[in-house]
Amino acid sequence: MEPLSSAAPAGVVYMQAPGPPSVLVYGREKIGAPGPGQVRVRQAAIGVNFVDTYFRNGSFAVASFPFVPGVEAAGTIEAVGPDVTSFRVGDRVAYHFVVGAYAEVRLMPTSGLVRIPDGITFAQAAAVTTKGLMAWALLRRIYPVQAGSVVLVHAAGGGVGSLTARWARALGATVIGTVGTAAKLAAVQPYLNYAIALDHEDLAARVLEITAGQGVDVVYDGVGQATFGASVPVVKPGGTLVLYGSSSGRPQPPAPAVLAQRQLTVVSPVLGTYLPTQTALEQAAADVYAALQQGWFGELTTQTYPLADAARAHADLEARRTTGSVLLLP
Repeated sequence: MEPLSSAAPAGVVYMQAPGPPSVLVYGREKIGAPGPGQVRVRQAAIGVNFVDTYFRNGSFAVASFPFVPGVEAAGTIEAVGPDVTSFRVGDRVAYHFVVGAYAEVRLMPTSGLVRIPDGITFAQAAAVTTKGLMAWALLRRIYPVQAGSVVLVHAAGGGVGSLTARWARALGATVIGTVGTAAKLAAVQPYLNYAIALDHEDLAARVLEITAGQGVDVVYDGVGQATFGASVPVVKPGGTLVLYGSSSGRPQPPAPAVLAQRQLTVVSPVLGTYLPTQTALEQAAADVYAALQQGWFGELTTQTYPLADAARAHADLEARRTTGSVLLLP
């Protein structure tokens, strides 16, 4: 990465060391021509994911500084490297988990890029690509949901949670969703069969009441410490708990005796495991975009911030003041 300078042309958010949201600084960066295997993308919308906070706060190691966080965005290819034949100037593209997204313009490899279908906006693509791919893995690979499944989705108003809940409902599942506070109930009730505000209701008691004591087939939990332990008693014997994130901290694992006695499966997935090749990524992204175009995600809820306000976006995300997908707009 070239030195950051106020005289350079393209805006970028970077950090010189890990820490709180305030370590995110807006500057400008010179962007050169793409090299072999690269394209230059002018970004229109940048997705903010909770994993970005892990890179920022030091939970995930960063190889060197200054470091540009962010793993997904959508935009237009404005230049291609000398050997690139799979993409052309003018292609509308999005990408998944290519670090360095918090920028107006960036160079990046073609691996990880997918074309955005006609009819899908840049903001929609940035809101659903990474989060939608996780929802796809949760529902189609880790625990395949079908008509009649009963599922519990934590943080049902969040980026991954809302897409997972809506998609599961479209597949014919009965969807129970949780939110942290009663103030968020109104936003999630339209796409859930049952909504639970964790600051007002006992999770286990309410879920067992809803399911007539049977429990749920699967729990999708991106919250972790605040919800995981209370979720174990509400899973049916032989059911599955999926811990795909830990926004409230890592939970204590269930006791092996409990898992064995009730034959429960616990999965802590890494999304890349389910997307081992570029072809697999393209096929999964096509499923996500098809679900969007079929209306399964409903009216996407997004919360937008200027790129220069990335620190505020992180602070709001960590304080659970956001609803839906969070976007930075260059």
